Order: sequence, then structure tokens, then C-alpha cells
Amino acid sequence: MSTEHADEVVTFKVQLSPTRDGPCNRIVVYDWFSRGEKLAPPRGGNSVEVLVDGEAGWGRVADDLERAEHEIQIATWMCRPDIELRRPLELAVAEPGERGRFRLGEILERRAEAGAKVRLLIWGLVYTPIIDRWMRRWYWRGRDSIDVLEQDHPSIIGSHHQKTMTIDGRVGYCGGMNLKENDWDTCAHVPHDARRCPHTAGSHERRPIAARMRTAPFAPRHDLIVRIEGPAVADLVMNFSDRWRQSVKARRASMFGRLMDSIRRLLGNDDYPEVRPLPMLPPVAGGHWAQIVRTTPGGEDGILGAYVRAIRNARRYIYIENQYFRSPCIGKELRDVLSKNPRLRLAVVVRPVNGGKASLWDPSGYWTAHTLKLIREARPDFELTVIHAWGRDADDRLVWQEVDVHAKVMVVDDVWLTVGSANINDRGFKTEGEINAVVLDRGLAQDLRKRLMSEHLELPLDDPRLDDVDETFDLWEEHGRENPRRMALGEEPCSRVHHFVQEGLARPPFGVGSGVF
Repeated sequence: MSTEHADEVVTFKVQLSPTRDGPCNRIVVYDWFSRGEKLAPPRGGNSVEVLVDGEAGWGRVADDLERAEHEIQIATWMCRPDIELRRPLELAVAEPGERGRFRLGEILERRAEAGAKVRLLIWGLVYTPIIDRWMRRWYWRGRDSIDVLEQDHPSIIGSHHQKTMTIDGRVGYCGGMNLKENDWDTCAHVPHDARRCPHTAGSHERRPIAARMRTAPFAPRHDLIVRIEGPAVADLVMNFSDRWRQSVKARRASMFGRLMDSIRRLLGNDDYPEVRPLPMLPPVAGGHWAQIVRTTPGGEDGILGAYVRAIRNARRYIYIENQYFRSPCIGKELRDVLSKNPRLRLAVVVRPVNGGKASLWDPSGYWTAHTLKLIREARPDFELTVIHAWGRDADDRLVWQEVDVHAKVMVVDDVWLTVGSANINDRGFKTEGEINAVVLDRGLAQDLRKRLMSEHLELPLDDPRLDDVDETFDLWEEHGRENPRRMALGEEPCSRVHHFVQEGLARPPFGVGSGVF
């Protein structure tokens, strides 16, 4: 028996039972997953939950952290422990002292005091223990239950951009959300939400926002994270273990690192203990197939492989949200699949560079325009989408705010989805340290597509139009064209969906290649 799909042929033999009551064969063809000797395989028997925006995402994280008993492992691009993971509406204008218990730093210290080991691994762009007061205390004062470790650049132009968390080896998180105070919002993206403030902002700063006299200091933010229980959690732990071991080895090979460790030992700190991989967890209720894929410079390109395979498999639609959209290799893949299938629907949510205008100084605008140009070779009228939140101030005037789309998500055909840290730029696919979760599940993918499009189209989730892919995409196109016109006239929009075309120069400024930005 053989099957052919996406330019590959898979051939296999089936041993038939001699009787009807004999043993059954179960055959799984992984044509939606990345393949390679270095990659973690797809694993069945997981329970996966996709959490949209900070209120739902960080609230769920806080619930799991409060129940941690043994070990918390956090890998992140940047960490500011003052972030309030929970932000109850009734405390929106409260003083900092009333909200302090919701901060990440306080939650981690409570769990450490209760006996849980906390390990925090961050990218070493800046010397965070000097900048952040929580980090200084954890790093220098010999708190035995909290270890902070930095990891230097994986390549000259790359960072360690992964965002993962595991709790007791039982629950894992993977996504694009940073542990920073501005990385929180509700799905409503209200311009006048007093909770989108720094922790230190008091009532006198928050009350005018709640009264709609001014907008919040942090822009509306849109991002996602997935929560996993089951066998795939072990791959998140393995990734953290590998990085922790690499970081300790590099630190001990560095003269500066050895000096810092000597000072830390004098202050009562232990050496960084080894992180051991955990055994694979048994399958759990949910039955979701999931694969953890990574970008490691000079090593794995599983995230790119996942994107390419899913794009080539698409038959009905491809829905993308990403902080960046500037990868020519993805542009070519989309162009090719659109050329072969004129009925395929495509939506790409991304923030414009320089307001969508060509820039003499920003090469990223050129590469976004170039990626769009590749798609328009197959579909000349295609436009990108930017999300604008809107509301009315205390004087009933329309207020617009561009939503800071920080998401890294793609959904295909109501069957497949990925959420993670990787941006759609060649750096994220080749030279950054990135990690994504890929999930193959019809119910989960369809639910996510409907939730995301209903949020941006401002439709109730039970609107019957969301059940029909073509009807939803038709509405998306209609709103995308109509809302910019209404914004220009000062009229209320149909929704938050606005189309735009990214403009670019004839050549990239300064000759900067696609792998840099």
C-alpha cells in the first residue's frame, strides 16, 4: 500500500490477520509533522489547550504555578518579575500593594519557600541581574531554591527567543508571550483598560484611564500560548535540560563567568545543579497529537519544516498571525500553493512597518514588502491585515489604537495548528533559538480559527457564519476593505480588521539580507 502527498511518496506493508478476530493494525502517517533524525517525534495522548491573549494565558499559568510542588522551569527571551499574571477588574485602579500578590516574582518566591525548585533561563542580551531588583535578589543573595542563569547568543545575529515553562514535569507551556508587564491584555483590547499599566502605577494614574480620559500606557496586545499535559511535556523538559547544560558549560569556560560564580559562592550560592530529563508521561485524556519543533543554529530547522509541510498540505485555507512577515522562503511557498489552488483562502495578520510606507532606513519593511510581492505573483489583489482596536473616550470621540500583534500562530484547514516563539522571518527559521508546538486535531484547530477570527471580526463565537470557512473569509475581506475607509471618514468600523499593502524600496536599504531582520 502506498500514499502520495506533498511531493513525497510513503510506501509501507500491512500484515493482514488470518482471521476476522485477529490483532488489528494501526497505521499513522505523519505527513503533517516535521521529520528528521534530530527532531522530537510527534506524540499522541496529549491534552492541549490553546490560550488566546494574556488574561486567559497568564491566568492559567498562575493557577498551575500556585500548585507547583517540586520544580518550575522557565525559559524566556526576557523576564520582568513585576508582571501581574492575574489582573482582576475589581482591582483595576487599586494601589500596587493590593495587587502585589499577583506578580510573578511573589508567586515564584511563595512556591520556593514551599519547597519547589525554581530555575529561570534567560537570554543574555543585557545583564539582567543588575537591571531587575528581583533578579538581583535571586542571583546574589543565595536563595537555594531559585536559580537564575543567562545564555549568550546562539549566533552572531540570533537570540535565545524561546518561551517555555514546565511545572513538576507534568504541565508544559509553549508560546510567544514574554514575561513582561506590557504582555497582557484581554480579548476585548479596550483602549481605556486601566489594567494595561506598570505594576507601580497607582490609583492616581489609573483612574483617568478607567474614566476614558486617556488611553493606557501599554498598547493593546495580542498573543497566544499553548498548555500541554501528556508525553510532549518531556520534550519541553528535554529542551530546557539541553540549554541549561550548555549554559553552565559555557559559563565555566568563561573567565568572567568563573569570577561571578566565585563571588556567588562567597555569598552562599551553590553551583548550578544539573537538570535531568524526565521519563515520558503516559497518555492523558484528550488524545491530541503534538510535536515540539525547534530552530537551533547549525542544527534543527523543525519549525521551518512544519510551516512548509502544512502550507503544501493546505487545501481550504491558511490563516496566519505573526509579529513579522518577512521570510521570502515562506512567501515562495505561499505563492506556489496559491498558484496550484485558486480556491485556497489566505489571511495574514501582521503589523505594518513604518505605517506601511517604504522606509529608507528600515530593511525589515523591504523584506515584508518583498514577501507580499511574492504572494501577489499568484494573487495580485491580496493584502495583509492589521488589527485596530477602537472605542470612545469620555467625550464620545472615536479612539483608535493599533493592536500590538505579537502572536506566532498558523492554522490550516481546521486540521493543523502551530503556536510558539518563532517569527516568520528567515532569522527565526535559521539562526534564532526558537521553539513551537505543532498540533494535529480537527476540533482544536477549528475552534482556534473561529476564536481568532471572531475576536478580530467582533462576532459572537456562536455566529453561524464562522462555521463556514468561505463565508468567514468573505466577511474578512469585506471588513478589511471597508474599515480603512470608515477610519478615514471618522466613522465607527465594522470590526478591527483593516487591510493594507506594505510598500518597499526597489532594493533593501544598506543591502541588508533577509536573514538579519
